[in-house]
Amino acid sequence: MKSMINKKSQAALEFLTTYGWAFLVVGVTISALYYFGALDFSKYLPQNCVFPSQFKCADFSLTPGQVRIKLTNNIGEDVCVKAVSITNDANPPVSCSFGAQAQGICAASEFGWDHSADKEFVFSSCSGGAYIAGERAELKVTMVYYALNTPSKPQHTFNGKINGRITTS
Repeated sequence: MKSMINKKSQAALEFLTTYGWAFLVVGVTISALYYFGALDFSKYLPQNCVFPSQFKCADFSLTPGQVRIKLTNNIGEDVCVKAVSITNDANPPVSCSFGAQAQGICAASEFGWDHSADKEFVFSSCSGGAYIAGERAELKVTMVYYALNTPSKPQHTFNGKINGRITTS
């Protein structure tokens, strides 16, 4: 009777050992795939540019050191843009410089933007904030503007968001 129990115990132990090795091989394989980036699903996520309906995002590009955004003014009137900035949630956040040329009847530090017109915003010298070539970035764009034809010229602020991969070229 005792030899029958030993044979069953040995069979159970061999069964569990075989499956243990199989699980170990599967675990090592998945770990290796993750380590070498085969399981990086962020590269399959779509790139998008989300802005309020007043300013339609026509196009954008993220390259090392530079962010380009092409927006369309859908407000229905000409505006003066006082400030435009980019940031993200990294610590420290991404830092980019934006140098707009004064234009039209806006103040010296502002630039004009005609209604229904496209304008390309170019941010240069972008660094920090995990802004690394080949990686994904989630950037927040903030713009302060006012309408030219409104007598009291109240300032408005809008926020947009860009999700995309920073290309290497």
